[in-house]
Amino acid sequence: MKTKADNTIIAFLLAFQDLKTALGEQEKQNLKEVAKQLDTQPKAWEDYIKGHLLEIITPNPSLNQSYQFYKSKLDNVEGIPDDLLPTEAEISRLNAFDKASLTRGFKPKYEATGYERQLNNVVVIVGSSDKPEETVKQATFLEKWKQFLSQSNPSN
Repeated sequence: MKTKADNTIIAFLLAFQDLKTALGEQEKQNLKEVAKQLDTQPKAWEDYIKGHLLEIITPNPSLNQSYQFYKSKLDNVEGIPDDLLPTEAEISRLNAFDKASLTRGFKPKYEATGYERQLNNVVVIVGSSDKPEETVKQATFLEKWKQFLSQSNPSN
Protein backbone atom coordinates (compact mmCIF):
# COMPACT_ATOMS: atom_id res chain seq x y z
CA MET A 1 0.00 0.00 0.00
CA LYS A 2 1.12 3.54 -0.69
CA THR A 3 0.15 6.61 1.28
CA LYS A 4 -0.26 10.17 0.01
CA ALA A 5 -0.06 12.77 2.72
CA ASP A 6 1.34 16.17 3.64
CA ASN A 7 5.08 16.06 3.01
CA THR A 8 6.00 18.90 5.36
CA ILE A 9 6.91 16.73 8.36
CA ILE A 10 9.02 14.19 6.50
CA ALA A 11 10.79 16.96 4.52
CA PHE A 12 11.51 18.71 7.84
CA LEU A 13 12.87 15.53 9.46
CA LEU A 14 15.11 14.78 6.46
CA ALA A 15 16.40 18.37 6.34
CA PHE A 16 16.87 18.51 10.11
CA GLN A 17 18.88 15.29 10.05
CA ASP A 18 21.17 16.83 7.40
CA LEU A 19 21.63 20.09 9.35
CA LYS A 20 25.30 20.64 10.18
CA THR A 21 24.77 23.34 12.82
CA ALA A 22 22.78 23.30 16.03
CA LEU A 23 19.48 25.09 16.33
CA GLY A 24 19.45 28.29 18.33
CA GLU A 25 17.79 28.34 21.74
CA GLN A 26 14.68 30.09 20.39
CA GLU A 27 14.42 27.58 17.54
CA LYS A 28 14.64 24.72 20.07
CA GLN A 29 11.91 26.31 22.20
CA ASN A 30 9.73 26.74 19.11
CA LEU A 31 10.34 23.11 18.13
CA LYS A 32 9.34 21.98 21.63
CA GLU A 33 6.13 23.96 21.24
CA VAL A 34 5.42 22.32 17.86
CA ALA A 35 6.05 18.90 19.45
CA LYS A 36 3.69 19.70 22.32
CA GLN A 37 0.98 20.86 19.92
CA LEU A 38 1.37 17.79 17.69
CA ASP A 39 1.12 15.57 20.75
CA THR A 40 -1.93 17.21 22.27
CA GLN A 41 -3.79 18.53 19.20
CA PRO A 42 -2.69 16.60 16.07
CA LYS A 43 -5.89 17.61 14.23
CA ALA A 44 -4.76 21.25 14.35
CA TRP A 45 -1.91 20.45 11.93
CA GLU A 46 -3.27 22.28 8.85
CA ASP A 47 -4.79 25.23 10.68
CA TYR A 48 -2.07 25.99 13.18
CA ILE A 49 0.87 23.66 13.77
CA LYS A 50 2.18 23.47 10.20
CA GLY A 51 2.63 27.25 10.14
CA HIS A 52 4.62 27.13 13.38
CA LEU A 53 6.92 24.45 11.97
CA LEU A 54 7.48 26.53 8.83
CA GLU A 55 8.36 29.51 11.07
CA ILE A 56 11.26 27.43 12.42
CA ILE A 57 12.42 26.29 8.97
CA THR A 58 12.13 29.45 6.86
CA PRO A 59 14.50 31.85 8.71
CA ASN A 60 17.24 29.19 8.99
CA PRO A 61 19.01 29.34 5.58
CA SER A 62 20.65 25.90 5.62
CA LEU A 63 17.60 24.16 7.10
CA ASN A 64 15.29 25.92 4.64
CA GLN A 65 17.45 25.04 1.63
CA SER A 66 17.55 21.37 2.58
CA TYR A 67 13.82 21.41 3.43
CA GLN A 68 12.96 22.88 0.01
CA PHE A 69 15.12 20.24 -1.69
CA TYR A 70 13.37 17.34 0.06
CA LYS A 71 9.91 18.91 -0.19
CA SER A 72 10.22 19.27 -3.98
CA LYS A 73 11.33 15.64 -4.29
CA LEU A 74 8.50 14.43 -2.05
CA ASP A 75 5.92 16.48 -3.94
CA ASN A 76 6.86 14.55 -7.11
CA VAL A 77 6.29 11.15 -5.48
CA GLU A 78 2.92 9.54 -6.21
CA GLY A 79 2.68 7.68 -2.91
CA ILE A 80 4.80 6.60 0.01
CA PRO A 81 5.50 2.87 0.37
CA ASP A 82 4.50 1.71 3.85
CA ASP A 83 7.91 0.14 4.43
CA LEU A 84 9.42 3.64 4.62
CA LEU A 85 7.42 4.57 7.68
CA PRO A 86 9.07 4.23 11.07
CA THR A 87 8.21 1.00 12.84
CA GLU A 88 7.07 0.86 16.44
CA ALA A 89 10.49 -0.59 17.27
CA GLU A 90 12.27 2.39 15.67
CA ILE A 91 10.04 4.84 17.51
CA SER A 92 10.66 2.97 20.78
CA ARG A 93 14.42 3.04 20.14
CA LEU A 94 14.26 6.80 19.49
CA ASN A 95 12.27 7.19 22.67
CA ALA A 96 14.86 5.15 24.62
CA PHE A 97 17.75 7.17 23.15
CA ASP A 98 16.01 10.38 24.09
CA LYS A 99 15.30 9.31 27.69
CA ALA A 100 19.01 9.44 28.43
CA SER A 101 19.05 13.20 27.93
CA LEU A 102 15.40 14.11 28.49
CA THR A 103 14.52 15.79 31.74
CA ARG A 104 11.14 17.09 30.66
CA GLY A 105 8.97 16.84 27.59
CA PHE A 106 6.12 15.05 26.00
CA LYS A 107 5.74 11.47 24.92
CA PRO A 108 3.31 10.25 22.30
CA LYS A 109 -0.07 9.41 23.78
CA TYR A 110 -1.11 7.02 21.04
CA GLU A 111 0.27 3.96 19.33
CA ALA A 112 2.15 4.40 16.08
CA THR A 113 -0.50 3.45 13.55
CA GLY A 114 -0.90 5.28 10.27
CA TYR A 115 1.30 7.70 8.40
CA GLU A 116 0.57 10.90 10.31
CA ARG A 117 0.69 9.35 13.76
CA GLN A 118 3.99 7.60 13.15
CA LEU A 119 5.66 10.76 11.87
CA ASN A 120 4.00 12.89 14.55
CA ASN A 121 5.44 10.54 17.19
CA VAL A 122 8.92 11.05 15.75
CA VAL A 123 8.51 14.85 15.74
CA VAL A 124 7.18 14.76 19.31
CA ILE A 125 10.19 12.75 20.51
CA VAL A 126 12.74 14.79 18.54
CA GLY A 127 11.14 18.14 19.34
CA SER A 128 10.80 17.39 23.04
CA SER A 129 14.43 16.37 23.34
CA ASP A 130 16.98 18.62 24.99
CA LYS A 131 19.30 17.75 22.10
CA PRO A 132 17.00 17.45 19.07
CA GLU A 133 19.93 17.51 16.60
CA GLU A 134 21.34 14.34 18.18
CA THR A 135 17.96 12.64 18.55
CA VAL A 136 16.99 13.12 14.88
CA LYS A 137 20.26 11.52 13.79
CA GLN A 138 19.11 8.33 15.55
CA ALA A 139 16.06 8.11 13.27
CA THR A 140 17.49 5.41 11.01
CA PHE A 141 14.32 5.11 8.92
CA LEU A 142 15.21 8.49 7.35
CA GLU A 143 18.09 6.84 5.47
CA LYS A 144 15.54 4.62 3.71
CA TRP A 145 13.68 7.77 2.68
CA LYS A 146 16.81 9.38 1.26
CA GLN A 147 17.57 6.23 -0.72
CA PHE A 148 13.97 6.03 -1.98
CA LEU A 149 13.98 9.70 -3.05
CA SER A 150 17.30 9.39 -4.88
CA GLN A 151 15.94 6.40 -6.82
CA SER A 152 12.51 7.83 -7.57
CA ASN A 153 13.75 11.28 -8.65
CA PRO A 154 17.05 10.77 -10.46
CA SER A 155 16.76 14.12 -12.24
CA ASN A 156 16.82 16.14 -9.00
